Amino acid sequence: MKLIFPTIRKMTYEETNQHNLQNPGLILEYINLMIPLSAGYTDSILIYRTEYSLLILITNRQLGYVGLDEVDCLDGEIIGTVFLEDYQLRESVGKQWFHMKPETLIKRLSAYL
Repeated sequence: MKLIFPTIRKMTYEETNQHNLQNPGLILEYINLMIPLSAGYTDSILIYRTEYSLLILITNRQLGYVGLDEVDCLDGEIIGTVFLEDYQLRESVGKQWFHMKPETLIKRLSAYL
């Protein structure tokens, strides 16, 4: 698992309509893929590359949630996704989830994909 830094940008008006959204979201551009993200503008987004997929870790410590999406590197299809709020994270990942390294969070959350 390697941390990568692809482009993340705000959706255009046309992309917002294409994805049936009321407000523009974020798009991850990776090689020839354009992957819509389920993240807000104030979320922390980290992208990791595995052999066959991208792991997209979305955290917002202030609002108390974490999301993890696994996306196929070849076609951009979502393999799995998990979203947990603070109380769920405390039960499933650990009481100190907000102090964990991103890699540790990903390993623990991967069990729920």
